[in-house]
Amino acid sequence: MANENPNIYSEILWTDEATFTRNGGVNLHNMHYWSETNPHWIQQVQRQGRWSVNVWCGVLGGKIIGPFIFQRVNGAVYLNFLSNELPPPLEEVPLAIRRDRFYQHDGCPSHFARDVRQFLDLTYPARWIGRGSVFPWPPRSPDLTVLDFYLWGRIKHLVFATRPTTSENMVERIREAIESISVADIETAVLLTRQRLLDCIQNDGQHFEHLGRH
Repeated sequence: MANENPNIYSEILWTDEATFTRNGGVNLHNMHYWSETNPHWIQQVQRQGRWSVNVWCGVLGGKIIGPFIFQRVNGAVYLNFLSNELPPPLEEVPLAIRRDRFYQHDGCPSHFARDVRQFLDLTYPARWIGRGSVFPWPPRSPDLTVLDFYLWGRIKHLVFATRPTTSENMVERIREAIESISVADIETAVLLTRQRLLDCIQNDGQHFEHLGRH
């Protein structure tokens, strides 16, 4: 597909979730936790004074979609997010990109829920990427999407320049960090996706950072 359409990487809505913790850590596999509560309610984890913030972001072309703040989420919450919360910010994306876009996510349980897959089949017919689609996505592959190899690290650097005081303060910093990232920087990072995918194939799915081209 990329050989036929070199712009395909800019036509994919790349998505991912991460947990930002009080101590400066970023967990890229936070969506293994579930709850029935409002996805925009901020989670404060109280384990000996520890707390964290769960964040969803997407990248489409040169635009960052989000952030959206989740508490623990299950398939129903994620479906509500896809149906009701995500469409409004996508309206700001040029129509030519929105019309032909793909949707990518990984294969965590909330993403694999039957209702979610049915919704994606109707909304993105043969144009969504993930477990259970015609374009399966490899599990636990943080090297491959622009969010994992670029965005989360950039946000972490900005957010933790000084330690956040509360979860609300951290959310504010995350929003400010995202707003500070230029379209040109995101577009450049998206273009790196092609080489990373080729390197992954070349190394039979094994680590490829040692190649030193990124």
